[in-house]
Amino acid sequence: MNILCINTAFQTANIALSTSNGEKLSTLTSKHSESTLPEIEKMLSSFNLLPKDLDVICVNIGPGSFTGIRVGLSIVKGFSASNIKLKFVKVNSMGLIAKEYGSGEFKTVLNALSGRFFVADFKDGKMTKAPYLTADVKSKVTVGLKSENLDFVKHKVEVSSQTFLELCKEKVEKKEFVLSSELEPLYLRKSQAEENLQGERVEKLSQRYLNDVYEISKAEFGSSSWSFKMFEEELIEPNRFSYCVTENGRVLSFINVLECEGENGREYNILNIASSVKNKGYATKLIEKVIEKAKADGIVNLWLEVDAENARAISLYQKLGFKQIAVRKKYYKNGNDALILRLEV
Repeated sequence: MNILCINTAFQTANIALSTSNGEKLSTLTSKHSESTLPEIEKMLSSFNLLPKDLDVICVNIGPGSFTGIRVGLSIVKGFSASNIKLKFVKVNSMGLIAKEYGSGEFKTVLNALSGRFFVADFKDGKMTKAPYLTADVKSKVTVGLKSENLDFVKHKVEVSSQTFLELCKEKVEKKEFVLSSELEPLYLRKSQAEENLQGERVEKLSQRYLNDVYEISKAEFGSSSWSFKMFEEELIEPNRFSYCVTENGRVLSFINVLECEGENGREYNILNIASSVKNKGYATKLIEKVIEKAKADGIVNLWLEVDAENARAISLYQKLGFKQIAVRKKYYKNGNDALILRLEV
């Protein structure tokens, strides 16, 4: 069986070819877009093979370099067009780093830039949490790439082409084949260029925005702010959802909502709402988005609580139709009362 393995997601590319007549391994440090395909052609030529003679291609889909990932997948797509019998296997960067490191319980880490990191959790060789984006990496054992040299990462590895080939062979033996249409890049965040093209918009809160949200929350609520982990957990709880206003890839305002069962039906409880810049209408946009969703979902009431001394916020909520129905005396740490407001949808 002829197996070609392509990893162009890192600064150093790994290329491996396994045939019935032997193996070839290569690492590339120059521009992947210029050096990868010529290197593959040279390796195939050394065994008198053509692309049509390949049986399997294994490719790393990321996360990692946006350009590098696209280079690898483009080569695979090109080879597939001339070889209808070709089978495909995909790996991800975190599994590859974990394979190089070994066993135990640890987190793999890649630099996602802008103070964020790609992370995945492993235990005894198995991935226990799929790759995600975070700004707060907490683990006793962290594993990353030597080339990135992140200060807080405890163990740094250099992924070898031999390790990459072994991982690919394991997946081939297990017949973990995928369709060519399933070879999509694993992007956990948009590229900087894509982020810079975005205008102001309301969107669902995702992992890549959590660092911004956490910083806004700390500035707004101080010691009463949720922890970063609490914001992360909001994204996976089935009865919770969040929106944010973004501009050019950065968060300007956010809202966290809990869905619960009330006396007269399902209700939304607004847990958090904060903005980095005041008097721009961001909070209004977010609440209107929640009201729109509430109407579509058959929600009967929206609830929130607000500091009785926060006249600006109270005025906003009243303009949106919220009415005071109760008071919680000395509810906040500063001794202020909390007003309970409700909007009937």
